[in-house]
Amino acid sequence: MGESSTYEATKARKSTLSQPDKIHWDDNAAFRDSPYRQLHHQNGASGVFRIRLLEAADLQRSYWSALALGPMKHLGMSKAHGPISSFCTFGLEYRDPHETPIATVSTAASMGDRKPAANGKSMRLKSTPTVISPVVPTSNNPVWENCQFEFLLRKGALASDGRRIHLEIRVAEDSTAVENFIPGMPKGDARLIGVGDLDVSDLCLGESTETGQTLPGVLDAWIPVSLQGQESEDEEVAYNKDDPLAPPVKKQSKREDPPPVTGMVRVLISYQPLGLDPQPKDIVALEAFARRNSSTNSCMPVIPPLMPLLVLERRGAYLLCEYRLAGTSRTTCVRVHRNAIFVIERQNLVDAAHNLALLPIDVWMSTPLGQAVTHAVGPVVAASQQLLMPAMLSFKLVWMAARTTTLASVSGVQALGSTLWQEGTQSLTAGHNPHGHTASLTANASRAGRRDGSRRSTTAAATAKYVQL
Repeated sequence: MGESSTYEATKARKSTLSQPDKIHWDDNAAFRDSPYRQLHHQNGASGVFRIRLLEAADLQRSYWSALALGPMKHLGMSKAHGPISSFCTFGLEYRDPHETPIATVSTAASMGDRKPAANGKSMRLKSTPTVISPVVPTSNNPVWENCQFEFLLRKGALASDGRRIHLEIRVAEDSTAVENFIPGMPKGDARLIGVGDLDVSDLCLGESTETGQTLPGVLDAWIPVSLQGQESEDEEVAYNKDDPLAPPVKKQSKREDPPPVTGMVRVLISYQPLGLDPQPKDIVALEAFARRNSSTNSCMPVIPPLMPLLVLERRGAYLLCEYRLAGTSRTTCVRVHRNAIFVIERQNLVDAAHNLALLPIDVWMSTPLGQAVTHAVGPVVAASQQLLMPAMLSFKLVWMAARTTTLASVSGVQALGSTLWQEGTQSLTAGHNPHGHTASLTANASRAGRRDGSRRSTTAAATAKYVQL
């Protein structure tokens, strides 16, 4: 698709140059030839994952410690005996579906000279933010209460479009300060119980990639964990017969069994898209995880990845969108789930009034003379707007300060008036008595008697309390 070289298109491209979503600019989709106004309204986040850790089952320890052998285990210097005291580490990873996944478990030697934390929680998942759960002591089937957290799906986190989003889980056993202090004791990744991952891309898309079936909003999953990335015991060593001095080559055995499962972890996961809720006549675009990378796919994607779409109708979680075919002027429709798109342009009644007010100018600009004048004056007007922007912002700030001061003054006057009115009415009605001076004396005497009685009762109560103490 050829890019337009007009002033408006160049300005729109500059506005998206440093943004992760470089949506193609279309003058038919933009409001009055301006850049998309809602392109960045999500504040750099596509959505949020809400994860709740529920429980784990059948956790198995695959290492041993000298401090947990024989009578040493009764000294409390190691937890590597009996039921496991475990915790989980969560993180997000973005994988290319066309590449072979690389094992994520590193060996203890990769820790170098770095000293792990006292509880063995120094491991991290790649470079993505991680969340560590509390430690559940001495249980092979631990249950976590109220362990829930969130992960923001940041825009630009995916290195390329179309990557799959995986939730990575690492289960490890807690350690003592003595084990971390003594050299040679299992620490860090050596205390790992297992690693597991769950593909949550379909949850983001709202439907299954294989069948197209709509998925529920919450996923309840049991994730198996195992010690991946370690060499299999069934590996054979083959030597080169032609060159005996060549180094041996490790050959995989014919039997390719998966690594043994060392436990299961149960989680509840939900995904909530952020931003404006799409409505008919909105201009939308595909999120990065819903776009297909043309450089890695074997065929051209059905929907151009960066093409804006027009929402025609919405039913439930699905939208009927219209888009223009690449290289042609024809349009076609596609059904898209709400999770896969975000709003980049929305017009309202103010925009309609603006268009109506500028209708005479549009008629003038439709003429050849008007187009020539607009093309020549456009850059000057844009530069003038940039120069006047500080003054406009200063005026807006002064206006907001004056408005706030005025509203505060009006509120203070109202509060003072109501207070004076209440005090005045009470002072006028407090001393009014229709029965005259005698009734007033009688009332005063009765009030004095009540005060004396209350003093006596208060004194008696205080004495009684004192006696009780």
